[in-house]
This record gives sequence, structure tokens and C-alpha cells, in this order.
Amino acid sequence: MRRLRLLPPILAALLAAPSSARGEDGARVVRVLTWNIWRGGERAMDEAAAEAKLAKQKRVADVIRASGADVVAMVETYGSGEAIARELGFHFRPRGTNVSLLSRWPIGRDLSVYKPFHCVGAMIEPPGGPPIAVYSVWIHYVDDVWTDPKSRDGRSAEKLVADDGASRVVEVRAILDGVAEKTAEAPGVATIVAGDFNSNSHLDYAETARDQYGMVVPWPVTKAVADAGFRDAYRVCNPAVDRAKDRTWSPRFPEQIQDRIDFVFWKGDAIFPLSARRIDQSEGAWPSDHAAVLVEFERR
Repeated sequence: MRRLRLLPPILAALLAAPSSARGEDGARVVRVLTWNIWRGGERAMDEAAAEAKLAKQKRVADVIRASGADVVAMVETYGSGEAIARELGFHFRPRGTNVSLLSRWPIGRDLSVYKPFHCVGAMIEPPGGPPIAVYSVWIHYVDDVWTDPKSRDGRSAEKLVADDGASRVVEVRAILDGVAEKTAEAPGVATIVAGDFNSNSHLDYAETARDQYGMVVPWPVTKAVADAGFRDAYRVCNPAVDRAKDRTWSPRFPEQIQDRIDFVFWKGDAIFPLSARRIDQSEGAWPSDHAAVLVEFERR
């Protein structure tokens, strides 16, 4: 029998990678994924056995690989980031235990601001063009207005906003102010802020979608992001609100309030979103309590 000659591992990986990774288009398209992977990937951090932990980390890597993502803003990394990055052949930049960045391209200058548990930022260096400032963030929750299915009973929009927590607005503004200061050192750079904001969107709870949400709510966390000049890539690409299609919380807990709480925001004219979609299906059980959000940006 004639033997098949195996391709060198590096060449095989390049042939299997999306065209942007191979440089065929000079990385004109940058695919950014944000994903809260649930305590290291379906609670991998709670596994005592190393083999069981690695198996769950590999399932997360499989989802990322299948998505074609070039950059990942990861939340609830919890010790799994290095193993996942190794599976993908990606660069890895953690900060604290929670948030991290993974990238198929080099991760350059650190741009992190605020507290390590809440924010990590860096310059991502795709081929054929200027770097992109990317941040992975996590905003804490005060009142579970989107988890307990009865938590909104009898509460007005004003009450929901008040209960959302002034401390959360202080938190997100501190991050955004820090981002503005860091990126001011590189004028014209495109900036992406992505992650789990544990907040609903004021763009979803709008008058045009009152029939889906039952009320209009100016959620203050996403409004603060918009006031800082950032745009919601998912909503730009999907302007018609569809609560069932849009939700990122929660594919694992359908009995809870279903809402969009994971976002990819961007600022700057150097990139523009071509498409954005939710991902919550994989072979076997989905390995997180959050859906992932994938945005394809065109570099201009």
C-alpha cells in the first residue's frame, strides 16, 4: 500500500486556518469572540481530576476553533486559559483569575486598566496593518434582575434602573475612562471592549421591542458605554430586536429570564462590523452557561 506523507504540523495548521490567519487577505477580516466560559469551561476549575479538567478545556477550544475566531475576550478563565490557548496555538494574556485575551496573532503592549479581576487590555497585532486595542471586561452584578424569573414582578422601569446599582456605573465608567487614557497614546487606533457586562441593553429594551420585553428600560451600564462613543457591534449588524435569537443568558438555564448580557463594543473608523452572531451550539452539551458572541470586523 502506498504510504501517505504527512504534512508538517505547522503547514497543516496553516492550511486548516481561516484565510485571515494565512495572510491571503492581509487579515482584512478580524473575527472577535467574547465568551464567559463558566468557571474555566463548564466548571473545569471544580474538577479534581486533571484528565476531566483538560477534557472540558478542550471542548471550549473546539468551540473557539470551529468559530474561526482570531481574538477571544474570555471571562471566567479561572486557570483554563493556558490550556485552551495551547490547544488552539494562540497567544495568551491573562490578568488576575477572571478575564483574559487569546489571539492567533501576537499580543503586544499591555493596556490594562482598573482592577485585575475586571479588565485586561492589550494591543493585538494582526498582519498587514496597524494593531487593534482589545479589552476583555467583566462588570459585576448587584441585583439579579435577569436570573430569577419572578424578580421583575411589580417593578417599574425606574425601579429596575435604580436597583441595577450605581456602583456598576461607577465601575464601567472607570474602565472606559482608563481605556480612553491608554488609547489616547495611539491616536486613530481601533478599540474593542468586549465581555460579560451582566447587564441588559438599553438598545433592546426600546419602544420598538416593547411587545417582547414589556417595558422600555434605559439600562445604565450599556448607556454609559454608548455615551463613551462605543457602538454595539451585534445590534449594528442585527438592528431588528429578536429576544429569542439575541439572548446570551442562558443556554443552560432556560427557566431563567432570557436576555442579551454579553457584548462586543467598538470605537474608531479603522474597523467596521460585517456580521455578528450568537453561538450556543456544539457537539455534545454546550460547555458554558453563557452563549458566545462572534463579530467579524473589516479593517479599513
